[in-house]
Amino acid sequence: MNGNRNSQDVVVACSRGITPGMPSFAEQIAKSAPDAADIKQRRWIYIPYDRYTDRTGPLTEQSAAATGVVIVESTAKALRRPYHKKKLVVLISNMRHFALEQAARGVSVLYVFSPKSHGQALVDVQREHALPELTCMTPAERELRLDLATAIENGLQMKFAEDTTWASRTADFTEVYGTYKPGKSYVMDRFYRKARQKTGILMQNGKPVGGQFSFDADNRNPYKNQIPVPKPPKFRPDPITEEVIAFVGETYAQHFGEIDGFDLPCTQADCDLMWRFALEHLLPHFGPFEDAMRDDHGQLFHSKTSVLLNLGRLLALDLVRDVAQAAEAGAIPLASAEGFIRQLLGWREFMRHLHGETDGYRLLAGHVPQEHRRFTQEVSPDRTEEATKAYASAISKADPYAGARPSALGASLPLPAVYWGVKSGLHCMDTVVAQVIQEGWSHHITRLMVLSNLANLCGFSPRELTDWFWFAYVDAYDWVVEPNVLGMATYADGGLTATKPYVSGAAYINRMSNFCGHCQYDPKKSTGPGSCPFTSLYWTFLERNQDILAGNFRLQMPYNTLRKKPAQELMQLRARAEEAIAHLQSFKRPAY
Repeated sequence: MNGNRNSQDVVVACSRGITPGMPSFAEQIAKSAPDAADIKQRRWIYIPYDRYTDRTGPLTEQSAAATGVVIVESTAKALRRPYHKKKLVVLISNMRHFALEQAARGVSVLYVFSPKSHGQALVDVQREHALPELTCMTPAERELRLDLATAIENGLQMKFAEDTTWASRTADFTEVYGTYKPGKSYVMDRFYRKARQKTGILMQNGKPVGGQFSFDADNRNPYKNQIPVPKPPKFRPDPITEEVIAFVGETYAQHFGEIDGFDLPCTQADCDLMWRFALEHLLPHFGPFEDAMRDDHGQLFHSKTSVLLNLGRLLALDLVRDVAQAAEAGAIPLASAEGFIRQLLGWREFMRHLHGETDGYRLLAGHVPQEHRRFTQEVSPDRTEEATKAYASAISKADPYAGARPSALGASLPLPAVYWGVKSGLHCMDTVVAQVIQEGWSHHITRLMVLSNLANLCGFSPRELTDWFWFAYVDAYDWVVEPNVLGMATYADGGLTATKPYVSGAAYINRMSNFCGHCQYDPKKSTGPGSCPFTSLYWTFLERNQDILAGNFRLQMPYNTLRKKPAQELMQLRARAEEAIAHLQSFKRPAY
């Protein structure tokens, strides 16, 4: 589907697949387009694609009658990577529903369909409509901020307002750690404790409720049908979403992932409903089983609220306050409440600050070994010439968009086809990848201890893995995916965020899941026929990286065990690990 597509083509394409007799989205939103008086009299606000909210920020600062919004639906951005089809559907459908929701409030809506980047489209629309200076709540994604900065250099008149969707400010981060310095270690717990103290969440008389800040030790149980897993709500696509599904299915036909069965919320009312369900039915059991993995319950008691938080549909402080109140009322056990709050008030806020302070880990260059193997960024097979031109710098040597490539452990092997759905024979891996292809989502432990664990043990490229997560997951944006994958998941940052690599052999996966019971490999065998590759890969990972990791105090026990292994066993472990890596790399990647 390569070739040129102009803006008129995009408008036509968006009207396909709608319910007969139902006006298209373009027809509906055109009724709220501004006239000359609107242009002059209203305050004009650009809404980034990750900040669909009127509950905080510039949209709350004046009446609807005094407000105009500009929303850009950019095919160039959607074609930047082979984003999961369901990621594009949830993003575009929420964008369109948000536009209609604002129109219903009396806001004037200038909705732009453009084959250009967001910044380029805004330059054009401001000139065409003689729009005054735009206000924009600072976007979360660095990539969009850079695009807008380039547009401002090219004449766009725009000022930025503080992003108040977050639960903390940059000053809160620097108060704990100071300004970024190479070689410094950033342990999240310090930030989390400060955030709890500042917000008063789960605090009483200046001390943590329950006598401790973390109940992580209580939240490590495998799920063995102790209690029924609630069936999460499925949101049937309305005509607007059906139109988006048809549009995405045609325009981005070769992108990653399945589009059938889309059931995520796309209206504000449905987003709120999804949260209420999670609060009442999932979070009471979240804590004990948050690290559990199952092949028959991919979601378990996880909420998927990250999808909506990262679009701005839900606000982190609202959620943590709801959870804290439920815990106080006895509706949610303290360990479950604290585990969820730590994810939002701790990890989520911490990672976005770290991403900002390190310029997306780019400031690590020169201080942390970098990956030097040449490979190109994964791009959309459907990309048009105009979409390629929109980010022309992405093919130059001085590419401001290029992702950071730290690789403290020297990992650089190409990411294999199993991440695209080719069956590896590893039941855990095949199950999780199949879920990602179908849903664009899996919970944080399968991300960390299956997908990233395998990449880490084998030495697959941290950058390629990061880019894969970025386009494959519906909740992935640069500010969250880069520090999580390059830091926590792969230790590519050399320990900036993690005190040790998060790796394991088969024993952990067997203990925390039912995967191994349905696998052809035996988790209790480390070598020989039928042995699980995770175990041999684990020991050879430690051996391969002992110059870097052997002095780590948290790895003393496994290194002591490694030193005691006979030479013959080590040779067998190496042979099994090499065989496993060769097997994984032997498959040809399928077309999207």
